[in-house]
Amino acid sequence: MKIKIYIYYLTLLFTFFNLSCVVHNSTAKISNAVIDTMTIKSARDAFKKNLYSNVIKKNINIPLSDSTEKNWEKAFGGMELALDTNTAYIPLIKNALDSFDKRTSEFQRSLLEVVYTLYPNIFYPEILNIVKKTSNTKIFAMGVNYLLKNNNIDSDHFLKLLQKKFVDWNENPILFSLNYYLKNSSGKFINRRPPLVDLLSHNLGNDNTIIFSIQRKDRDFIGIAIVRKPNGNFVRNSDGTIFYVPQLARSITNLPYYLTNGNTPQGILSIQGIDTSKNVFIGKTPNIQLVLPYEAKSNLFLHSNNSNDTLWTNSEYSNLLPESWRNYVPIWGTYYAGKAGRTEIIAHGTTIDPSFYFNKSYYPSSPTLGCLCAKEIWSENDGSRLESDQAALVNALLSTGSLKGYCIVVNKDNKKMPVVIDEVTMDILKAEKIFHSKN
Repeated sequence: MKIKIYIYYLTLLFTFFNLSCVVHNSTAKISNAVIDTMTIKSARDAFKKNLYSNVIKKNINIPLSDSTEKNWEKAFGGMELALDTNTAYIPLIKNALDSFDKRTSEFQRSLLEVVYTLYPNIFYPEILNIVKKTSNTKIFAMGVNYLLKNNNIDSDHFLKLLQKKFVDWNENPILFSLNYYLKNSSGKFINRRPPLVDLLSHNLGNDNTIIFSIQRKDRDFIGIAIVRKPNGNFVRNSDGTIFYVPQLARSITNLPYYLTNGNTPQGILSIQGIDTSKNVFIGKTPNIQLVLPYEAKSNLFLHSNNSNDTLWTNSEYSNLLPESWRNYVPIWGTYYAGKAGRTEIIAHGTTIDPSFYFNKSYYPSSPTLGCLCAKEIWSENDGSRLESDQAALVNALLSTGSLKGYCIVVNKDNKKMPVVIDEVTMDILKAEKIFHSKN
């Protein structure tokens, strides 16, 4: 393998998922003839060897100081990518937590992220102490979510602590979201979900294509993506069946949507075209560019020609929802995630070695840092793309004739199984009839 390509691969690990792309709006069907040499077995083996030996082990064993925080953060990123729960690192992480107050806020966030991702229930006393002392809203929310992994924890205690420590919690999108989920169990808000057919049949404006990503509340299980044309009909396969592809909405951290690198939020994102990323973890298959509220000005998000309509208000978002869904807080996830500063949540494929996730329920799909990811299988012999749900999704989008529109992510329920098309077929057929009767 060429050494400069290998170095490039490793460098990109340190930024993990830099998703910046130049958007284009071509409607030409994408080619199936794609080769990515980074998926060849020898390249993947070399990457793994360096990942464990140098990126992780070497960096995390450097004495922690102000000047070496970035080395540790690189190690954390590698550990998360590989889901490396090596117990040898536990004492080192314990020492880092003990010096938490001396560390920068970005290191604190990175440290809590790797602890949440890989070491649940091990650092309860340390995290509890951090939660009690911190005045940083994001650190507080991360710590509370870590503690809540312990099923014996009383969420009311943290609800009272939140409202006591942060008097303006209701104005903060992170604390507002945390407060809601502390007050409402997963069963409560799943049971309160409005009819799915209302969402599937809702008209968001002429010429808009809609991608619906139907997920489970438990993001360990893969959802599906379906596509509605501007005329209200859902894209079909050549045999007349409804088109769909499996799509994973789980981040590698499995943190809540309102936190950096958390799961894909429920709610509405705006489609802003397609392009091919230069990031080798995403690969050469075109991705669907999406933006959150607040990430883009409202006129861009809403595909509006009004250059003065740039500011976000609750009504801008509420008007996109069917009336029955407007007071359902979970569907506002993208709104509060964007307001909290999350960005670069797109729909893409993957070239990550699936063997990292062999024993996971979502294998061979790849978790991300909050994006929607479709499975891709590459030849370990020559790097050719053998199978691509992402390519199929992009071509389905292109077949509608309009790249203007929205992507709506919604949790259907909390079953412990992948979503299958049969679960939503009747709702889709009913939604088409309702759409045509109203428009």
